[in-house]
Order: sequence, then structure tokens, then C-alpha cells
Amino acid sequence: MKIPDKLKSRKLILAVAGAVLPPLLSYLSAEVDMGEALRLSCAAIIAYCVSQGFVDGKTMEGWIPPKLKDDGSE
Repeated sequence: MKIPDKLKSRKLILAVAGAVLPPLLSYLSAEVDMGEALRLSCAAIIAYCVSQGFVDGKTMEGWIPPKLKDDGSE
């Protein structure tokens, strides 16, 4: 997957929204504490990183690295 495709992924768009909306809503209303909003934003970013790492790991599953020559060079 190329970088422009990753920028258009639903997962990234939702992660950005999940990171931006809690502090924004906290700023606009007193319903949510700013500290709690920042914790929610961090959770969204961490969830994106973990899920993207899982997807990338599954993509590489079964990949065999090229063998090195006996002298250690490729």
C-alpha cells in the first residue's frame, strides 16, 4: 500500500477524528474535562498504531528474507 492510499484509508480518517474531536468538544463545552479528552485522543492514536502494526505484520506473514552468502553479504 502506497502512502497516498494510506492517507485515504478509513482507519486513518477515523483515528484522526478520534484524536481531534475529544479536545475540540472539550474546548467547546464544559461537559468533558480536557484531561479526559486528551486521554481519549491518546487512546485513539495508540489503537491506530496497534491495528496498523497488526495489519502490516499479517501482510509480512510467510515472507522469507533472502539468504545471505557465506561471507555475510547479499
